[in-house]
Amino acid sequence: MSSRSLLFHSLFRSLVLSSAVILANGSFAEGFYITGTLGSADQNSSSNTGSFTSAFTTGAVTGVTPPLDIPAGAGLSWGTEFDSDLLYSAAFGYDYGSLRVELSINRNENNVNKHSGVTAAGIDLSAIDAGVLIAGNEGDLGIPVSSLVRDGAGELKTTSVMINGFYDFDLSGDLTPYVGLGIGNSSTDVSFAPSGTPIVNDDDSGFAWQAIIGADYAVSETISVFGNFRYFSADDVSVGLDLLPATLDIENEVQVFELGLRYSF
Repeated sequence: MSSRSLLFHSLFRSLVLSSAVILANGSFAEGFYITGTLGSADQNSSSNTGSFTSAFTTGAVTGVTPPLDIPAGAGLSWGTEFDSDLLYSAAFGYDYGSLRVELSINRNENNVNKHSGVTAAGIDLSAIDAGVLIAGNEGDLGIPVSSLVRDGAGELKTTSVMINGFYDFDLSGDLTPYVGLGIGNSSTDVSFAPSGTPIVNDDDSGFAWQAIIGADYAVSETISVFGNFRYFSADDVSVGLDLLPATLDIENEVQVFELGLRYSF
């Protein structure tokens, strides 16, 4: 476990223990709140990079005869674009006045739009027949690598647990702007299968952080509605490939616009 993940787990335990003490003292009504949000998650495009874990001999196709021997450690890369999709989140927090602290869980699933620019060992494979990707293959499959991966079947699913801190700007009215920062842990499932070809089906977890800016509007003494923008960034998702003996690091950055409801006890 990385030092950043250890820091998150330490803070997580401290927050849970503090909440338990407050609840045990019967002061649940003094500042606690819950929230629920729905938003649009715009997953940033990823420049995926990795390397071969063992030697690989390509298929023999037009322009690649005899086949190429790619050594272990050689580089592999391509780009992936994602569609925007929904994000859901819920949080449990405590309001100290101008400062708030909360524990949140967030979930977003973004479909792949397309892959492009596949390179292996520094060779651009885009215009080469896709049979080059299959060890032992002889002869063209009739479709270039660029067309094979252009079909965007697949998705990235990320669940994150975050500890967020907020500063509320008191404007002496019903509208309250705020800024926030959060750290936590993300777990991401990756499925890439362009043109029905399984390439990645793996998962990974790691440290995550986010920056938040928004405002809430008090509807009553206990209910407020809010909207905010969040920039979320997690450690690269490291996965193994099914089609090739290689690993790949996928960037995981999301821009979120969301609306929510807060109930204060």
